[in-house]
Amino acid sequence: MLIEGVEIKKNDKKELAWHLYNKKYDYPFEKIKIVGVIGTNGKTTTAKIIYHILKEHGQHVGFLSCEEVWFDEEKIKTSWIYCDTEHVFKYFDKMIKKGIQIVVMKVDNYSFKEAFIYGIKFDALVYTNIETEYINHEGYLDIQNRIGKHLSENGVVIVNTDNKNNSMLLEDMKNRLMITYGLCSKATITASSIDSTPSIRFNCCIQRGITARNDIEIDPMEFPVSINLLGKHNVYNTLAAIAATLIYGVLPEDIVKAFQKFKGIKRRMYRIYNDVYQIIDDMSHDPPSYEALFETIQSIDYENLYIVNAIIGNGGVDLNKNNALLIANWMKAMKSTKMITTSSVDTVDENYKVLDKEKEIFHKIFEEDEIVYEHKDRLKDALELALLYAGKNDLILLLGGHGMDEGENLVNKLLKEKN
Repeated sequence: MLIEGVEIKKNDKKELAWHLYNKKYDYPFEKIKIVGVIGTNGKTTTAKIIYHILKEHGQHVGFLSCEEVWFDEEKIKTSWIYCDTEHVFKYFDKMIKKGIQIVVMKVDNYSFKEAFIYGIKFDALVYTNIETEYINHEGYLDIQNRIGKHLSENGVVIVNTDNKNNSMLLEDMKNRLMITYGLCSKATITASSIDSTPSIRFNCCIQRGITARNDIEIDPMEFPVSINLLGKHNVYNTLAAIAATLIYGVLPEDIVKAFQKFKGIKRRMYRIYNDVYQIIDDMSHDPPSYEALFETIQSIDYENLYIVNAIIGNGGVDLNKNNALLIANWMKAMKSTKMITTSSVDTVDENYKVLDKEKEIFHKIFEEDEIVYEHKDRLKDALELALLYAGKNDLILLLGGHGMDEGENLVNKLLKEKN
């Protein structure tokens, strides 16, 4: 079957649907610049920082991820799980009608499996990192390699040069403009004098000149950065965002001003309470994200540590086992730590329901390591317990994937009732 001169396989319903919707909505991807953010971890944070800087710079900018869609200041909750190809076209069509010029898109593997971004051409691709343990996952490298084919002919690649696995995925992009970032001295954009307490501060060093999309020449220079984020891993995410926004003509002094208005990102090492004690919420969901979280809190001064961890529902036995092993190792090394686990039965739907075998393997690891824990099926009960225990100068961590999504809301309600 031929559509617009393109041969479509008879049984390829997804490709056929894509071409039909492309024609119906008047080829939206040709009218808007799309910045894709890709990687194992750091996608949301990096994409949100890029979105914030561009918006503060006066650009009409959209944000698209599998959890939410933003048109300038308008937010729409969504989920690719319940989404079809036409939804994607509707979002882009609405953005174009509202005058959106650039869309920042967090690209998840799910998007590729379901062909939601089939035919999209990215104006820029930002690679955060590829964790080694994901390299052997079935289809992971294939999905990541396919991303390069979605970069436009004049597209820019922005890549973390400190992450060795990224080099495996860039074979098809050797002739594209590439900007590197990282702490390596060879990176185009790097950082020095890093201080991550109580929030991130560093000197950003542009080591080679950059020509922006609007032909502005950005010369090598150094400028101070201060942003309301925690952790060394967020230095990388911030550098990636700086690189991306420089490409779109945002000058360093305007990036610095934008950071002054940046309030942080929900569920990304986000401090939700800081009074008698501190409460930090983080979407730790795999060993690398837990590792980054525990490394970060080493710089936080606290008396006792209370961890409320939502077990990953429908994530598999292996993932929960590896998460428990990493958490257990860290708990052995940290002072005055108490663990409370939850299945979040009061807040999750069937898609994120914790299976018995997932809960059992998580607890089995703790028991084998002789780590004391308490378990509450309901998230509200687990949070109530942590608030009951917490005293002056203590730290509560709310950790886990979607099982902890309602953590902040419940904590705020419980604190209001308590006071």
